[in-house]
Amino acid sequence: MKTPLYNLHKSLGAKFTEFAGWEMPVEYSSISKEVLSVREDCGIFDISHMGRLLIKDSLEKLEYITSRSIAKLKPKRVQYNLLMNRRGGIRDDITIYRLSEDEFFLCVNAVNKEKVCEWFKEEGIKVEDISHKTVQFALQGPRAVEVLKEFFPVESIRYYHFEVFDGIIVSRTGYTGEDGFEVYAEASKGIELFEKLVKVCTPCGLGARDVLRIEAGMPLYGHEISEDITPFEANLDRYVSLEKDFLGKEELLKKEIKKRLFGLELLQRGVPREGYRVFYKDEPIGYVSSGTYSPTLQRGIALCFVDVNLRQEGLEVELEVRGKRLPAKLRNYPFLKKA
Repeated sequence: MKTPLYNLHKSLGAKFTEFAGWEMPVEYSSISKEVLSVREDCGIFDISHMGRLLIKDSLEKLEYITSRSIAKLKPKRVQYNLLMNRRGGIRDDITIYRLSEDEFFLCVNAVNKEKVCEWFKEEGIKVEDISHKTVQFALQGPRAVEVLKEFFPVESIRYYHFEVFDGIIVSRTGYTGEDGFEVYAEASKGIELFEKLVKVCTPCGLGARDVLRIEAGMPLYGHEISEDITPFEANLDRYVSLEKDFLGKEELLKKEIKKRLFGLELLQRGVPREGYRVFYKDEPIGYVSSGTYSPTLQRGIALCFVDVNLRQEGLEVELEVRGKRLPAKLRNYPFLKKA
């Protein structure tokens, strides 16, 4: 599958990769340059492969299948939330936009869209999939406000709030750890707007997006979260509302937590990769769930699941990289501390 912006990416010289069935730009110039553009200036990403769903008259059912209470979410507010399964695992992580008292807009992961839609229907939740009628892109970086205010009055939009301008949703959210916006628009309007924006900021691919989200300590489904990983193991306790009843709550509370997500930083040259093992005093204590070379920090960093009893800031460990043990240390994330 191709997003409505595919031909534009091609004209910009993008290199493509397959992701969740979509042919997506992985990079344009280089991943490192695109990462630094977002950290220092402004970058734009096509994320139209994500799922976009409209939900009506289903607040009570939505409240039960999510880990975090949404009953008090006000219109024009956005909320990060988790769709739970009966085992206390995570079916998907989502953002919920409250359009009105009885209408919600959900952004779900591309790899999970069909699964989530089928499940909603089984649960009697009225869902309309508008993914193929719309485009979604993200404008991220210190200059994001300066760039987007030429098109919309965005200065007053607060973090995790949104406004609607002539049918276009503009939310102050993102997946990079920088200030910025995500834009949802009907396809023809979205293409026209993207064409204008890409002339004044750097086009970025999924490669840079992955590096940026690791630097920011943000989870990715299939890596830090899954049907078999609980919110507590993924260090997402703050997104669990224990005062309410929800699907899988009883199993979640019963499960013993042996490993929990933490950060790791290599102390010499090398790149952590998914599945690499972490050692302490010659004993394996965990594994990398996502790793990369950080152009911002100029070192290898990783998110990893480690033994809860050894999850300590600054603990000196070793990472097994291609049969060799490299010195590393455990550390809190996000790796970048914003002022």
